[in-house]
Amino acid sequence: MNIRILCCCMLVAWGFASCVSVQTLSFDQLCPAEVSLPGQVESVAVVNNMPSIPLAKNSVATLGSLNGDGKQTAEAFAAALADSRYFNQVIICDSALNDKVASDNAEIRPLSKEEVGRLTRELGVDMLFSLDRVFVQNVKREVMYPGLIEPWPVVLTQVTPVLSIYSPVRERPLRVVAPVDSLDWDLDQMPSDKVLLKYVADFSAHLLARQVAPYWERTDRVYFAGGCVEMRDAAVCVNEGDWEGAKALWHSLYGKRKSGKVKGRAAINLALASEMLGKLDEARKWLDDAKKYVGSGSEEEQVWKFSALQLEKRMRQFPHLNIQMGRFGNNLSE
Repeated sequence: MNIRILCCCMLVAWGFASCVSVQTLSFDQLCPAEVSLPGQVESVAVVNNMPSIPLAKNSVATLGSLNGDGKQTAEAFAAALADSRYFNQVIICDSALNDKVASDNAEIRPLSKEEVGRLTRELGVDMLFSLDRVFVQNVKREVMYPGLIEPWPVVLTQVTPVLSIYSPVRERPLRVVAPVDSLDWDLDQMPSDKVLLKYVADFSAHLLARQVAPYWERTDRVYFAGGCVEMRDAAVCVNEGDWEGAKALWHSLYGKRKSGKVKGRAAINLALASEMLGKLDEARKWLDDAKKYVGSGSEEEQVWKFSALQLEKRMRQFPHLNIQMGRFGNNLSE
């Protein structure tokens, strides 16, 4: 996991854990793929279009550039797509299409329209996912962790898999994606090249699957749970997954209380209930209303800002997710 992301998550968790009346809700949320494919694409094939690499050694750990293993990565990617259950059929092509030997300056070999047509016919699929390269860069870094006097030596493994998406009716790829992410290791625990490439294959498969298929991601929300009977009863409803019940209690509290602080907390909670019930526009209205009651620098302002940030992200994702899940009747539950 990226160190910066980890630290940010820890700071958020620490900040809200210090608030006695604030509870954290963790749940799996369906997120859209980066690429929206045509709805009629139901069967896909993964082909290995990567050049071959020398056999990785268990006794060597390389700092600098490496090339990923095409066979391992293609198999892991096909398995990740199958696990997503987004496509009706996922086929792995066992044959390597590229007979070149990998080098740092070698260009990616695109598939011709004739190759794509032949492969889609032989494999009986609607679309091809061509794994073209997996670039790996190991860099030594020194990171300053809180509480340490001196920086801690780590190795940052930057991974960049390259995937071309082909349709048999197009001359060129529909899309080429190259997500970038990294793994971190303590310097004295850096794995050998052989072990590292297995990690890289699984990590690349995870990155690429998110490019073409919706995926589940663990996410957090926060809400107010104390201070009065209604808040505590609503928290029980939340724990039981009864969002309609929690919403009714918070709505009643919002209507009968004159305190701006209580109204603000109830409105923030109502925004969360609306979001969880799939009513995002209503959630935004409740957050806009809550802002009137939120004091600068207050606990309520911290929760409001976090909630607004999460809702904005969800509202950006939702149109793409609805398009991608249209084939399942827009069922966004597991």
